[in-house]
Amino acid sequence: MRHMWMGVGVLCCASVGAYAGRAPGSGLYAIWYGKNRDVLLDLPFITGGQAVTQWRTIEPRPEEYDFSSLDVQLRPLHERGYKGTVQINGNQKPLFLFERVPWHPERFSVQIRDEGSLMFWHPAHVKAHQGMIRALGAYLARTPYRDAVLGVRLNFNAFGTEHCHLRGGEARSAAVWTIPKGVASGTDWSKEAIAAYQAMVFREYLEHIVPHARVFVRNGLPEEVAAPYRNDFESGRLSWFHTSSEAEPRAHSEWRYRRFHEDCRSGKTTAYAEPWASAWGDHGGKTDDRACSPPQWNYWRLLIDLHNGVSFVAIYGSDLEVARTGRYRYWKKDHSHDDTKAGTDYRGEFTRAFEFAARYAGHHASPAESPGAWCAFRGNDVIREANGVPAKRRKLSFYTGDYDFLMHRVPGDGSEGLQTTGPEEQRFGAWARRLPVGKSMGLQLDAQFAESLAGKPAVVAVTYLDDATDARATVSVAGQAFDITREGTGRWCTAEFAVPALSEGTIVLRARDASITLHMVEVRRGQ
Repeated sequence: MRHMWMGVGVLCCASVGAYAGRAPGSGLYAIWYGKNRDVLLDLPFITGGQAVTQWRTIEPRPEEYDFSSLDVQLRPLHERGYKGTVQINGNQKPLFLFERVPWHPERFSVQIRDEGSLMFWHPAHVKAHQGMIRALGAYLARTPYRDAVLGVRLNFNAFGTEHCHLRGGEARSAAVWTIPKGVASGTDWSKEAIAAYQAMVFREYLEHIVPHARVFVRNGLPEEVAAPYRNDFESGRLSWFHTSSEAEPRAHSEWRYRRFHEDCRSGKTTAYAEPWASAWGDHGGKTDDRACSPPQWNYWRLLIDLHNGVSFVAIYGSDLEVARTGRYRYWKKDHSHDDTKAGTDYRGEFTRAFEFAARYAGHHASPAESPGAWCAFRGNDVIREANGVPAKRRKLSFYTGDYDFLMHRVPGDGSEGLQTTGPEEQRFGAWARRLPVGKSMGLQLDAQFAESLAGKPAVVAVTYLDDATDARATVSVAGQAFDITREGTGRWCTAEFAVPALSEGTIVLRARDASITLHMVEVRRGQ
């Protein structure tokens, strides 16, 4: 069983779970901002940041801990009234462990920055990791910046930060590992040993970190490891996170995204998400495939996070720089963009995408308080970005339709899913749906959201491709009909209609004189 224990609902049900209501701290989080920290944290749509350090940094000598590297990152968040995630990574382990733990000269993970791999399931490594987690708990209890901690990532810090597995070969035998002088040899690698190690890390975090901060757990955790902690997720002691958000799930990753969709969209727990790479595909010296333009990828990645019930949405500093300056540059290659030279408005497109996400993040679990509801139209059953995987292995089974938020499209309208439609410099057109002439599309609001708006003013916004001349479409809501008249500009446009008093939760669009290509329908509170 790959996915979590909770069922999939069409719409969020805010009345269940530990987070019935918008989770405190919901919003956008700046990450990997380097020297640009202050100017990026000051962007108006940013809610918080991050604090990252290495195990080697905080424990330079056995059982001597120095958390000043966290203090210096949490202090500016505290001073702004912001929060941030805390992560102690295991890319660089304390050097003294190579004198206490068997090691292998091969690096068994791309995340390892040491000269070799430590036998992390060895008792000496287990004891050192326990000590570090307990010291972190003591730090969180006393730091004056505790209010700036959104949560702590549960890092296994095994091979690198998150990897725990060997893919076969002779290294599974303890006999081929280098044993430091005076150190007892370890056991062979086994699934049982890894499960015991992971269970130990869970216990230590629950006992020593949870009393002081939320703990985020990677959503790619095997079911057999996660299942014993079901009550801890549902009670809010544990939350999910991943660092692999894409505009659509990558091959073989749908089940990870569904953990968000099933557990977090329902309000049963919360989620934090980082993108796999920047909007250009850049990360760690590599560039991933991109099937659409950077403004489109950035925007649709935000939409899928909101669709999945992610409350805390992290943004690469390089992408935030586009919203701040209209420029993008990747540090390791000549991969750049400048609005002034290109004649584009990436700055505006990125800014408006971030503003949209900041407005909605976390409100999936609070329909009666949400500023609005929306449905972004798409249709796709094969992942567009190959990243080295053949098409036959990129089939989607769950994320084949729209991304929606407190509103869904009624099936059977005859519309057709489209890809990369309209100007690429606009953020909307990575996906869309075309409604044929004479056909109608129905949309249904979440019952709690609709009830909270009953008798009150609302705004209905329809984003469409202006690709025809004198072609009308009609939007019907609350007994009123509004016309959309196209002018043939070839660009994405948004028509907004004021509804004095919303009296029902159904919206109907009808293509009258010609087919119409649609991106989104959004309903906002009138005030």
